[in-house]
Amino acid sequence: SMPPSAAIRLQEALGSSRGDRQPAARQTMRFVLVVLALAAGAAADLAALAPLVPEEHAPAVERSAARAAKASQLLADHGHLLPPDLREKAHDLLNEHDFRVHAALDSAKPGLALAAIEKKEAGYLKAFKKLGGDRAATKAKQLPKDEERTKLRATREVLFEATGVAAKDAVWGAPFRALEELFGEGHAPMEALGVSAKFFEDGRSLTKRYHVALQPPCDCWTFGREAVVEQAKSVAESLRAPPLVEAWLDSIAADDTGKLPSVGFGVSAEDGACKLYVLNYGGNELPPLPLLDSLPQTARKPDRASSVLVSVEWKFGDMKTQQMRQYSVEASADDVSVARQTQDERFDGDGLVAALDGAFEIKQSEDIAVTAPFQYDGDVAPVVAAPLSKSGLKLKPQDGNIDSNAEMDAKLAALLKDAAPGAEAWLERSRVVRHALSNVQFGDGFVTLYRHPTVFGFVDPSSAPQHLALRNAITKRAGASRRRLSGLTACDQAEEDFVDRVVWGHNEDDSTCKKDAEKSKNAGICPQSCQDDITCMIAACSDCALVDIVCDEQIDTTAYPKLATSQGLTYADLDLADVPADKKAQSPYGDSGLFDIMNTWGPEGCRYPYYGYMPDEPLCKDCSSMFEAKEFVLNGLWDGPCNSDDPPTWDDDEGPYTEYTPATPANYPGCGCDCADLLRRDLATCTEDSCTNVAQQYALPGSKCEGSDVTWDLSASSDNCADNLYGDGSFDSTWASMASNDACLDDDGNVQAASETCYQTLASNDEAALTDKKSNIGQCAFNAAGATTPLAMTLALVGAMVLASLA
Repeated sequence: SMPPSAAIRLQEALGSSRGDRQPAARQTMRFVLVVLALAAGAAADLAALAPLVPEEHAPAVERSAARAAKASQLLADHGHLLPPDLREKAHDLLNEHDFRVHAALDSAKPGLALAAIEKKEAGYLKAFKKLGGDRAATKAKQLPKDEERTKLRATREVLFEATGVAAKDAVWGAPFRALEELFGEGHAPMEALGVSAKFFEDGRSLTKRYHVALQPPCDCWTFGREAVVEQAKSVAESLRAPPLVEAWLDSIAADDTGKLPSVGFGVSAEDGACKLYVLNYGGNELPPLPLLDSLPQTARKPDRASSVLVSVEWKFGDMKTQQMRQYSVEASADDVSVARQTQDERFDGDGLVAALDGAFEIKQSEDIAVTAPFQYDGDVAPVVAAPLSKSGLKLKPQDGNIDSNAEMDAKLAALLKDAAPGAEAWLERSRVVRHALSNVQFGDGFVTLYRHPTVFGFVDPSSAPQHLALRNAITKRAGASRRRLSGLTACDQAEEDFVDRVVWGHNEDDSTCKKDAEKSKNAGICPQSCQDDITCMIAACSDCALVDIVCDEQIDTTAYPKLATSQGLTYADLDLADVPADKKAQSPYGDSGLFDIMNTWGPEGCRYPYYGYMPDEPLCKDCSSMFEAKEFVLNGLWDGPCNSDDPPTWDDDEGPYTEYTPATPANYPGCGCDCADLLRRDLATCTEDSCTNVAQQYALPGSKCEGSDVTWDLSASSDNCADNLYGDGSFDSTWASMASNDACLDDDGNVQAASETCYQTLASNDEAALTDKKSNIGQCAFNAAGATTPLAMTLALVGAMVLASLA
């Protein structure tokens, strides 16, 4: 029987009183972090239970306990990255999972019941791995935590207050507007904006200066190569950039095999200066930018192996002449003596450097090399070095604080009162961006101060665009950060769109399903918007549409030495492009794929018993696909997609009620008519010798996979599916003995006759709409027309959470 602690948690999660049983609390297993995001207490209960169960069931319980413990830790590490509603659902998951493990052990057929639970767990693990798995979890763990900073926004008001530049300015507001195009107005994080000011000894100053990062120097957010380059080209056009700028952006766009570097623009409105910045990070090489090798070396950096910032700069309107610049930061933080020597040689600035070091501690020194102005028409240009004009210092955050600091600003203003008249007023005004002073650069007769972000990844999960950008960067679909988002099959793409629409709801101009499904008036109802999204997914995944499958066995780094850095991971944790050809395949989506996605992500009112989403015809009539779907119905939890042992409108003690939740159909719980119809389908494509392992049917000849959930063997020594033959096609329902006369099978294991009672859902899939969408699938395309951001064009590829939502 269920331990008291588990019973209490179950009662808390599901609510034993009518007042507690709101539909939202019943939305189970939605997320992947929910991958098994079970509560720690439930995981501990399962671990303690394993030694007490019969020996033959102990491995299954131990497996569930281990998965629960891992999910609990993932939730603890990354739960702050989830929107609040999904975080709550993740916490609910283990409570339900824990209950079902106990119920399975109490059932008449515990072995089959535990096997069904393993299948359900496998579905969540599959979703988790599809979203990046352990590799994504590792990335997420590196993100900073600071709830206050996640709420900071780079808004038009902040830009104007700090710089005096209006975002609507046709020229000087262009970089900021590009940032808004990616994130949407009011959603750009503060870390995407930096400001600076240049002060001359004669009292002049340039303060209408700012910088934006369209792509940050981290795996913390991205909108993908195509969207970033598109916006960068728009900025270049507004700033009337010379040809080399377009050539650099074309090179970045074409570099599909490399990591998308950090890309940004800086402008100085008062003197018309414009810059395109490109920065490599994470040990990745810069793209093959035209003339890059012509850049003069900095005084102390003979190579570009570590983080190096390069730029093209020009004056607004001069579309012929440009300069290139390289900024080199020392790898060591204790090279102040070198910086002093360099400063002394150039500007006799040693005294100021020493004073700054004494007051703030120099974190690192920065050296800058620049070319003389030159023209570029696509051929190799005669690039020559200009006299080294400036170098800089990176200031150490005071007390480790990356926030702007009035006391620090005052000390700096006092030190710079002669070298930089007017700095004090700018320091006070620019504090609105919240970044501490990060850099000081020196040149002959001038000083430039910078408030640039130094830490990235403060993601506000309540901001849909920010969370999308994070998911792009952190999940393996973030092919966005390595190449254009592409390569998905049409069905995989449709599934991504569906998850994006019903779980994240980032763009209501495209779909209002998420918002509609969460309205209290729609409890137990599948809104039309959601029905449309479901129909679009089914249309794209019909007719044996293919999806990618990847072997989930551990990577053999001996056989694949190029994957040595992925030791300990499975092939399913890799980006699809990195998976060896013999460890992946494409197979039909089939009805089982539809069951998986709907059970995991579908809104509650769009699942059984409320909404019948199964189409009349199979999504694939191949024997292995139809067999897999039939097996899913018979061996699922509980009785597949159509039934449940705990209907959402039943009070645990009093039976059915409708006070707080919608009524379920007549004859529910029982056999759903859709499931009965599916089980009656004629498997005419199957013969006694048909292989029922879908992966085995479609994997590469000669390949082999021995994963925990995905297996095939087409090697020379293979028994050619001998253990997975159709035979006589008989099944044994996991829950047949619990279903009495209401289940889809009779006591002999046969599907109930068509004349027997089954329940009809209150609404069901519109076959006419499905036919229409299949004949014109273009109407299901992700709608960017009304979106506030062109990111909608790349969004269609993303979906997912962090880490399974984060895991």
